Amino acid sequence: MFYKSPSLLAFQERMSKKYHRNNLQTQFGVRNTPKDNQMREIMSTIDPESLSPVFKNFLTRLQRSNHLKRYQFDGRYLVTIDGTQYYSSKGVSCPRCLEKGLRSGETNYYHSVAQPIISHPELKQVLPLMPEEISQRDGDNKQDCEVNAAKRAIDNIRKNHPRLSCIYMGDALYATAPYIDKIREKGDKFIFRVKSGSHKHIFSIIDEGGLNSVEVTQKNGSRLVHKWRKGVELHKGSSIIVDVMQLFSITTHKKTGKQKSTLVGTWATDLDVTEENIEAMVKAARARWKIENEAFNCLKNDGYKLTHNWGHVKGESFNFYILTLLSFYMHQILELSDQLYKKCREMTHAAYALWEELRVLFNRFLYESWDALLKDYIAGFKEEPT
Repeated sequence: MFYKSPSLLAFQERMSKKYHRNNLQTQFGVRNTPKDNQMREIMSTIDPESLSPVFKNFLTRLQRSNHLKRYQFDGRYLVTIDGTQYYSSKGVSCPRCLEKGLRSGETNYYHSVAQPIISHPELKQVLPLMPEEISQRDGDNKQDCEVNAAKRAIDNIRKNHPRLSCIYMGDALYATAPYIDKIREKGDKFIFRVKSGSHKHIFSIIDEGGLNSVEVTQKNGSRLVHKWRKGVELHKGSSIIVDVMQLFSITTHKKTGKQKSTLVGTWATDLDVTEENIEAMVKAARARWKIENEAFNCLKNDGYKLTHNWGHVKGESFNFYILTLLSFYMHQILELSDQLYKKCREMTHAAYALWEELRVLFNRFLYESWDALLKDYIAGFKEEPT
């Protein structure tokens, strides 16, 4: 998973026959290379919660090295929670599968998670936290859902990171009183996307007008208009009072000169929105999209093979999701902090090209460490050992 390849084992077995060692031993400490079936069998016996301390350890080490500090926004951390599906089948299922009836009469079996990440509008790298599985639960006749899983994720974040002050972000699904009450239990804050269909009262207030406005001209000549209104009820009669923000993008057609105004988004927050911070607040709100663009999209389409059926028969699917996520997390940390990796990355036009070449070296030559492999890549050649 770290090398984004489901077929490393055969190469390492051949390497062991030649050198009596392989790179799984030198780089990962794996003494005996498992067969695929054996690996799945082992994974099915592991409690997913036993992997949670790894996420905590990574974040602690980022904090100690001052990398985590770069993610602070208004003295807190922007934590987006969103759901994603990573397995789907009409035929293969396990006791923890979620189910959805199809129009054809068939049943779709699938696995999903509620995934928290820490992001920052000025940083491309995102930092995953321990995911919460959305699954069938023993003794519960009602199928689990994304919001309930997200609530459990909040509890786990507080348990594992008690000093982490958060600004929780999410789409309109989360902008409800019960979920906001859960956030406020610890004094955390929120910024949620809101939509006219689910938050009619907010949009009726917006339609009345009277919003404050700040305009920013971008380098390409387009304009961003930030609007906001303070002290709005989340729903009519609600005790939850929010400040509402909107962002419009205004572009001018090059030939006709006609202007076009597009609504980018509408958000509700319990943070104090002012003329001085509205631009930064909207940038923070838009960082919610990083969970889709920089996390889920990357995990599914950038070589991590998140939806690959690594194992499923005995309920080990969630463990494989976690391991894939940890590999992704390691790569995010490398991009933030590893100077050798950064130098290698600068030598290639795209990340996937770098990993293709690293896989070739990993499969063909024995290295004593990860650093040794990167140094050899930078050197641009490898002499056959004698």
